[in-house]
Amino acid sequence: MGVIIPMQDKNQEYENPIIVFLWNAEKDWPVEFVSDNIQQFGYNADDFISGGKTYAQIIHPHDIDEVRENIHRICKKGIKEYTHRYRILTADDEERWVLEKTLVERDIEDEPCHFQGFVMDITGQMDSEEMSVDMISTKSPVVAFVWKVEKGWPVEYVSDEIEKYGYTTEEFLSGNLNYGDIIHKDDLKRVEDELSRRCREGYNDFYQEYRIYTKEGQIRKVAERTLIIRDENGNPSKYQGIIEDL
Repeated sequence: MGVIIPMQDKNQEYENPIIVFLWNAEKDWPVEFVSDNIQQFGYNADDFISGGKTYAQIIHPHDIDEVRENIHRICKKGIKEYTHRYRILTADDEERWVLEKTLVERDIEDEPCHFQGFVMDITGQMDSEEMSVDMISTKSPVVAFVWKVEKGWPVEYVSDEIEKYGYTTEEFLSGNLNYGDIIHKDDLKRVEDELSRRCREGYNDFYQEYRIYTKEGQIRKVAERTLIIRDENGNPSKYQGIIEDL
């Protein structure tokens, strides 16, 4: 994992409530990237990316110790992905419950170096009997991906929610199926050209809409939000994204 060139498409409206994060695996989880829709909690992306605020600082003080313990256990056991819930405080000190789904990225020595994930507000789904921080397995309305920077976008990681389109995670992770294989043939070149342009022009975060095929051959329109992760030379090293139905 390297650096990210800090350029975003300010002209592109994106109202998805799911917030995309890239955290550094250090104390208090410094934020290398967060999507602009963090504004729903009253913060600006620059509040975190500048280093002025760490992610740990917005976790509810009653939950922070358990969150730390969970992440320590996950990293120690070599778990690759996890889902958990806890409370955060907005900029106005409002308490909100969130669901976090995250992929643990490890360096060449197999030590955690980054956490790639997304956070969504689930306050409205909680009731008094569920108010605890614990490890849970919860389906989300989006599919999370990590794509390789290669032709056809081979998949390095995909969440179980891909099953809603009829595919299994194994079909992608085995290399038998690339993400480009399921993009509608009439949209594929446009998607390729747009991604190429964003990479060339130094963007690190963008949104686009297109159609995909389900395994049964149905056509579904999806929205994709993508984070371009770059190496020390500024070249794309992988893509992290989420897709959802439109």
